[in-house]
Amino acid sequence: MTEVTTPTQNGGNRPVPDPTVLTTEALTREVSALKALLELRIESESGARESADTFVQAGIERELQLIERQRVEQKKDTKDAVDAALAAAKEAVKEQTMASGLSIAKSENATNEQLKQLGTTFTTAISGVDRTINDWKDRVNKVEQVQAAQGGQQQGVSATVAWILAGIGGLVAVASIIIQLSH
Repeated sequence: MTEVTTPTQNGGNRPVPDPTVLTTEALTREVSALKALLELRIESESGARESADTFVQAGIERELQLIERQRVEQKKDTKDAVDAALAAAKEAVKEQTMASGLSIAKSENATNEQLKQLGTTFTTAISGVDRTINDWKDRVNKVEQVQAAQGGQQQGVSATVAWILAGIGGLVAVASIIIQLSH
């Protein structure tokens, strides 16, 4: 291929087509392509960074939701446990109250039974004291009859009778106190 030259203003010759213009155009084209490639790469990295940021943000949100869900479940479990413990304590108090009531009723029944037995015992004892008093009265009457028959000769006997009557009065007082205590 033969090269065609054209004179230049400076007196030099340039080949046709001029390689300077072609080189400049190729260089401009390559720079534009490189610029587009860099812009595309920057956009893709920016998109990747945004995607990564979005992905990280979504992961953080998911972790926070899991933590919140676990906290709510733990709070519910704690509340359920406290409610169950309170219900059990309430039931225990109720059963303790019932047991105490039954124990009190049993104790009252036993006390009433003891009082009845004491009443029976006191009645029996008082009957015995009454018989003894009646025996003493009969004896005193006999002594008085004998004394009256003997004409008052025995003043010592009447003093003894007075002491016996005082003893009987004391027994009667004790018996009445026992009767009052039993009621």
